[in-house]
Amino acid sequence: MNPLKGFQEETLTFEYRTDPLTGRNTTVIGGMLNYIKRLLVSDENLLNSLIEKTRVNCPFCPENIQSKTPMFTADFLAEGRIFVGDAVVIPNLLGHAERSILVILSKEHYLKLDSFAAKLFFNGFKGSLKYLQRLKEVEPSIRYPVFAFNYLPPAGSSIFHPHMQVLVRDRPVYLAKLLIEKSNTYWKQNKSSYWSDLLSAERDGERYLFETNGVEWLVPFAPLRGANEVQAIVRGKSSLLELTDEDCLGLAEGMARILRFYHKEGYISFNAIVVSGPTDEHLDYFDVNLRIISRPGIQASSFTDSWALPYLLWDGEAAEEPEKLAERIRTFSMNERS
Repeated sequence: MNPLKGFQEETLTFEYRTDPLTGRNTTVIGGMLNYIKRLLVSDENLLNSLIEKTRVNCPFCPENIQSKTPMFTADFLAEGRIFVGDAVVIPNLLGHAERSILVILSKEHYLKLDSFAAKLFFNGFKGSLKYLQRLKEVEPSIRYPVFAFNYLPPAGSSIFHPHMQVLVRDRPVYLAKLLIEKSNTYWKQNKSSYWSDLLSAERDGERYLFETNGVEWLVPFAPLRGANEVQAIVRGKSSLLELTDEDCLGLAEGMARILRFYHKEGYISFNAIVVSGPTDEHLDYFDVNLRIISRPGIQASSFTDSWALPYLLWDGEAAEEPEKLAERIRTFSMNERS
């Protein structure tokens, strides 16, 4: 008996989905997005105030990089930092892995999501791969990398300035371990790659989005967590060090397109990950893959879409049907090209 509708009787529909590879549960709640959407947009005055406040003495702004960011030791990299276009690769002062680095992506302190150009991501990927190649030469046992993007405080970033993290460990993060192990099991049981079979099953379906330079984009059947989740798969490449310039460009162009969609929907913040297999061997049964989600806006209420269900109970939740999200992204993408 809903008080928002004069205590009329209302029925809510819950759909429970299971990820076809991992078996992880996701609850799809139709209509939830419309209910929480007002909490996902930003207070523009508060946002602008924070932009100006954090710009002061920002270590990632161009005038401060030389004096306020760390350098690699000379035995690892004589130049101290890696530069690719506007991207700058530096060690992380307080990292999250044995080998944790940051990649400053832009000279601009703040970017709206529709201003993240593909070249920005491409340069960041190239700089990261240069680091990974050097790491493989000097410390080959540290062989499990992941790329992570946390843009703005709602996505968990303590620094406004656009950047990405590269975490490299001697063991995979849990998600990578799970995906690699499940992919191997699928390979042994079906004599084929799960990732190839997934693309074959989805390519002509309602969740498939588009292809960029051989990288294929879709909305997952059972989203991992967060809003507006999109997945990308790099066909036939199991490690980040196997990526070619074309692969990097495909990831970069797709990310830029999805962020333009998020911007059109009113979002300012996002998370993304790129998951890799080990850098010292090729796995026929695993493909490098990406996940990207939008995050809430900046408001005085400090609303977050991260709560007990995904964080402690390990279940996923989708605020709308993945098929509806895919339809909106495809429509946006077609309108951009027309």
